[in-house]
Amino acid sequence: MKKLFQHIPMGIRYLILVYFFGISIFFFFRIILLVTQFQQAITAPGNLFIDAFLIGFRFDTVVSSYILSLPALLIIISEFSNKQFIRFINVYIIFMYSIGFFICCVDIKYFEHYLTRITSSILNWSDNPIFMFKLVYQDMSNYLFIIFLFVLIYLTHKTVQIASLKTIKLENTDNKKLSKNYFKSSVISLLMITIIILGMRGRITLKTPIQWGTAFISNNNFINQLGLNADYTFLKSYIASKNKENEKINFIDNAIAIKNIQQSLGIQKNNSFSSPIARKTDVVGSPLNANVVIVIMESMGLSKTKMDNNPINMTPYLDSLSQVSYTFTNIFSAGIHTYNGVYSTLFSMPALMNQHPMTVSESNNQPFTGIANTLKKVGYQSAFFCPHDEEFDNMSGFLKANGFQKIIGQKDFPSNEIESTMGIPDDALFEHVVKELNQMATSAKPFLATVLTGSDHKPFYIPYNKGFKPKTSDKNQQIVEYADWSINKLLKLCYKQPWYNNTIFVFVADHGSWYRDFYEMNLSYHKIPLLIFSPKILNTPKIITSVGGQIDVFPTIMGLLNRPYINNTLGVNLLKEGRKYICFSADDRLGCLNDQYFWYYNYSSKSEYLLHYRDKEPTQYLFKYPLIADSLKTYAHNLLQTTQWMLDNKKMGEQK
Repeated sequence: MKKLFQHIPMGIRYLILVYFFGISIFFFFRIILLVTQFQQAITAPGNLFIDAFLIGFRFDTVVSSYILSLPALLIIISEFSNKQFIRFINVYIIFMYSIGFFICCVDIKYFEHYLTRITSSILNWSDNPIFMFKLVYQDMSNYLFIIFLFVLIYLTHKTVQIASLKTIKLENTDNKKLSKNYFKSSVISLLMITIIILGMRGRITLKTPIQWGTAFISNNNFINQLGLNADYTFLKSYIASKNKENEKINFIDNAIAIKNIQQSLGIQKNNSFSSPIARKTDVVGSPLNANVVIVIMESMGLSKTKMDNNPINMTPYLDSLSQVSYTFTNIFSAGIHTYNGVYSTLFSMPALMNQHPMTVSESNNQPFTGIANTLKKVGYQSAFFCPHDEEFDNMSGFLKANGFQKIIGQKDFPSNEIESTMGIPDDALFEHVVKELNQMATSAKPFLATVLTGSDHKPFYIPYNKGFKPKTSDKNQQIVEYADWSINKLLKLCYKQPWYNNTIFVFVADHGSWYRDFYEMNLSYHKIPLLIFSPKILNTPKIITSVGGQIDVFPTIMGLLNRPYINNTLGVNLLKEGRKYICFSADDRLGCLNDQYFWYYNYSSKSEYLLHYRDKEPTQYLFKYPLIADSLKTYAHNLLQTTQWMLDNKKMGEQK
């Protein structure tokens, strides 16, 4: 073998050594993912791990082949000329592999959060680099990966340096030669080009190269994700995001989608409004001039609570609150990002795949129908509270433009209370909230207050010196306990205020987080609590198990206030209308469910599933119940297509 290797031309020998170095590092990253996600790994069938690693080898080869394609071309050129490019090739390879390894390092933490390989969605926050930098360096768990990255860059440099030594010597020798064996060089070059092209394609079949979905070999999400390469998923999704055809939703004909959604909302054909989804909501009796406080809890998935049978008892206060509230146990977030949660809760529109609603809408330059603008018309004052930089995700600009009169954020808090890039801890935030609400309560106008919490988001900060005593030892569980304890503190503070009895408190989450769920489109990341609490106004508790979503919060509150209004949203009053389906998205994935079945489609991997989510098991029912899958898919496509049309045609604003 050694003698055979010595007969290989030095340029090809150089590429082989670098290739195997890169493949080895990518393999090691796959091992790291396996170890760090051990809880998921143990649920996967053992016989599939070998298959996943073999598929991973193919994806790693694709990435390495793309990196090495330019060096291979330059080596071929050098075979037919006296020009040498080895120094440029060395620098290029070190740079490209360093970028690739950096993406792999980020991917480990990204997967921990989203349970999917990194995609271009991470660039949604590229316009807030300082904020994102703080999120990284204030989380100590990231430091190990930063050190590891520098080690890898050093190893890449040394490997390339060693691999090129003999090549450089060969160049010096070859430069003295007056003639070359052009036939031999041509054969070698053709062979090299063939191997590189096959490597870039990832498969021999001519019809199509390797695809995202090639890695999807089972019903187990972790196995499917394990075979992918982070560089591949990031670049593939980035290229797709730049394709103009992928910028906007284009599932079906707009007219068909709108007609179907009108039917589902019970809107008559002779709708007199300019918006096709606007409908007038009439009431009987007098309106209720109650205050409204909406708390959007960071990452508080229902799976963290006893409402979803969590055995750890991390949320005793929310659990007890559910016994005296209107408690909705089958509610889903519109997306997986905080901006989705804020937007959909307050404006009752779904999250469009791979679109940032607060920045897309800004460039679109149109007003939105929302709870703040609607209540403002009947004399309400409003405020939005954010624990960190209120400009992040364009929240401040978007909310100010759409009815919120006051935005209170990090700039308004004492600097000594700012503990991390996530701003002030939840309990301190609630103290400021109550002080501000006391000021607002001095006016004769009722108030609407929305509070976005932030503590249950890395980097975690837990103030142990303020009376909070955790019962668990794991910090990931302690932060949930603290967030729950802070909710209790908020209600205790409010209880002492004269406006308490005339206030409706709404507790919802921006999104959930992973827990005991192994679907590729993670349901525990979408299933969230919705509690509506007001001991004097809503004195008879209710448990509502029908499906609903964040987009239904605004109309449901309007129903409780008994206020007539024009509903120009896709939300419904869950206490009167209800819904058959609820739709949500997670970047490149779209999901829809009814009271039993969950359909979702991954538009990157082109994979489709129908699951019986009530059983929390991974059996694929797509081919057994195609009509159920089609009904869910059709509704999801209708809903998002209608939303895209509304946005494009500037029909989101209030109707008269």
